[in-house]
Amino acid sequence: MFPLFTKSFPSSAAELTRLLNESLKRIFVVTADPVIVRSRSYPQLDEIDISLEGARLRPNPPRPPLISSQSSPTIQLARMTMNASALSVGPAKIDLSFSARDLRLGQGKDANGEIVLTVESAGDGKIKISTSPRDLEALIAEIAKSEAGRHGVTIDRVQLILTRKDSHSVAAEVQLRARKLFLSASIRLSGQLDLDEKLNARISGLTCTGDGAIASLACGVLAPHLQKLERREFALMSLPLGEVRLRDLRLSVGETLTVAAEFGSEKAALAI
Repeated sequence: MFPLFTKSFPSSAAELTRLLNESLKRIFVVTADPVIVRSRSYPQLDEIDISLEGARLRPNPPRPPLISSQSSPTIQLARMTMNASALSVGPAKIDLSFSARDLRLGQGKDANGEIVLTVESAGDGKIKISTSPRDLEALIAEIAKSEAGRHGVTIDRVQLILTRKDSHSVAAEVQLRARKLFLSASIRLSGQLDLDEKLNARISGLTCTGDGAIASLACGVLAPHLQKLERREFALMSLPLGEVRLRDLRLSVGETLTVAAEFGSEKAALAI
């Protein structure tokens, strides 16, 4: 999904490049323009290349817009690539890569009547997202310390344990040590993350356990946040995929937590 923040469709490849760069800069802090568009006969494009290597997600990025009107095909695109190694999301680093060929981009409108480009179809492509358990651990620690600190509870140790259940799900256990004044307690958070074929992640089975008054206090603090997360879906990629269907989705756990998938339009997949 590429919101262009304009009501007029770009009249040239140069204008499209400018709008795409401005859109991504609202979401990420970058040191250079991340988008390059190559075209010999606009609006037929040879390539869109997006580089977000070393970029940083802004603290409060705009949410993906809701498309209020029907999308219509506007751009034929021979190839699209996106590389985002060491992408900073808070204290965590994420590696993301995306490549596809023979794409058709559609033009939708958001609630303000501004243009949003979406991927309507693609011949084939690959997506890979990975991060280290230690980076996830740091991200969880940051959130836990922020919430617990509001109630006078200090979190001074966080350990994340991930266990792959199958190609679409992973069990997670977070062990915390909480302190308040001279008292301390160990707390254990556990749950499961499942991926569907649209790269939506769903968290379920969240529990918080521990012994003693400090553990009860900390679990009480965390309980409302766990309830908000229970059964909630998170899109790993804000990319409406139109006729595109993911296939061969794989989730692996080791030195990195990796999600990888291949994809292609439903019509293309039937033709193979």
